Amino acid sequence: MPAARYRPLGAFRFGLALLVVLQHFQHLLPPDDRGVFSHLGLGAIAVACFFAVSGFVVAEANATFYRGRPAEFLLNRAVRLAPPYFAALALSIVVHAVLWYDGRLVLWDYSLTDTPLRPRHLLAGLFGLVPGFNPRLLGDDFEFIPFVWTLRLEVAFYLAAAATMALCWHLRAAWPAGAAIAAGLIASAAFLLLAGRPGILSTVPMFLFGSCLFLLELRVALRRLALLAICILVAAAGFVSWRQHGAPVLAWQLPLLAVLLGLFAWLAVCAQLAVPREIDRRLGELSYPLYLNHYVVGIAAESAGMAPGVGGYAGAVVAAVLLSVGASQVIDRRLVPLRNRIRKRQC
Repeated sequence: MPAARYRPLGAFRFGLALLVVLQHFQHLLPPDDRGVFSHLGLGAIAVACFFAVSGFVVAEANATFYRGRPAEFLLNRAVRLAPPYFAALALSIVVHAVLWYDGRLVLWDYSLTDTPLRPRHLLAGLFGLVPGFNPRLLGDDFEFIPFVWTLRLEVAFYLAAAATMALCWHLRAAWPAGAAIAAGLIASAAFLLLAGRPGILSTVPMFLFGSCLFLLELRVALRRLALLAICILVAAAGFVSWRQHGAPVLAWQLPLLAVLLGLFAWLAVCAQLAVPREIDRRLGELSYPLYLNHYVVGIAAESAGMAPGVGGYAGAVVAAVLLSVGASQVIDRRLVPLRNRIRKRQC
């Protein structure tokens, strides 16, 4: 069993979450000042990188802490994802309801013709983490946390990764992991070539990029290098197919995505910790609550009638970070002892 080591990815993950915030909060700027956010799509780039990081971290976790223990891996992931999500969902429901009944609710991604407390809206929130769920099944596409689709993809990847690593453990061989990566790449490439439109399979190569990078770190082999190269090509094609708001400039997006993925690979495999480990860890802990809770801050700021401007934009970003600090202290950090008991090993 390979030994796990600390990867200095905390500040990097926090930076990715901040890019998502900067992208979404463009609505708090005057229309003439939104160009870089509308055309560059920083949020989409950050989400793609998040998937790659997740692929690496999950592959390492299944090969170290949870080797032969897929049930414990899934339980730990559930503890990590679900309580912060439902807390953020509760906050978003309250804010939406208060603003709606006060007649001031302004939404960026949806239009509501009735109260947000309709049962179908609440059910959409409750099922938000279930892979394959689509709020349109309940009659519309409103969600209290609009980007929860990324978490559904995360959960689907966790299930696939746990099944793959359980098979590896059962057969006492690493080949099922490589075979799963190859199958995922073939399916993604076929989807992109035949359908030519974005979907779940267009995001899979990002997860596989991170997983393949971890396998390559374990042992350098020609077939693993080939898989990584194919991952990069299919991931680029998948990213191009993503449906994004505005008019993204791919000539800028793809080089920036390549730089961020290269930085991630260097941090994960080669880099030494440049900042104190505790600071890097704390920043990493803020990434998930910041990702979950920032949207409600932006909606509240817009609904409050704040005049568009750089000052309000910066203030909302600071408020979102402070809210994430509070959420991390109240919820996320309280889950750490339980997660460590499930893991049965401190990291």
